[in-house]
Amino acid sequence: MENVISRRDRKKVQILNTLVDISMELFVAKGFEETTIADIMKSADLGTGTFYNYFQSKEDVLKYVLTQKFDQAKNSLERLIKSTISPQEKISQILVILGRIYEDNRQLFGLINHLGPNQPPHGPEFKDILVSIIDEGQKNGDFRKTIPIEIVIETFMGLIKSAATSHSKIPFMENLNYKLDLFLNGLTEKNNK
Repeated sequence: MENVISRRDRKKVQILNTLVDISMELFVAKGFEETTIADIMKSADLGTGTFYNYFQSKEDVLKYVLTQKFDQAKNSLERLIKSTISPQEKISQILVILGRIYEDNRQLFGLINHLGPNQPPHGPEFKDILVSIIDEGQKNGDFRKTIPIEIVIETFMGLIKSAATSHSKIPFMENLNYKLDLFLNGLTEKNNK
């Protein structure tokens, strides 16, 4: 049976998308702090009260957009975790997926500091995915068992941040791939003694 969306619901989705698109354009163009809800609604050609039917604050708009991006990444990662490729290849592909998402959304991720001291809205699911892959790799001998999973995760998460803040002239994805190579060489067991 076909899922038919009512005209009213289509209008709600259209307004939501308009609010998000205009908000993000203004956050990037004017700056997050300088953009007001009145600015957003004026650009959207809607009454200010309409904003509050969808969001409670500018921060909520930002959280909504970040959640959408993390959900897209999560779906890709869940497909990846079910694949039969090696844990090492899974780790490589995760970093490439996350790196591309970051590279395509640099301006968005530059706004995260406006959410305050809380973590971005991706929840514990991402960490759980990494833990399961690292655990799988340690159990089947692909990864060293002598390194605590927490350290592996911290180091892995630092790779994107390190590539993103690098002052090197090496392009972001190439920089990230070099760091991934170093990371995996340290994570995998070497029996060259």
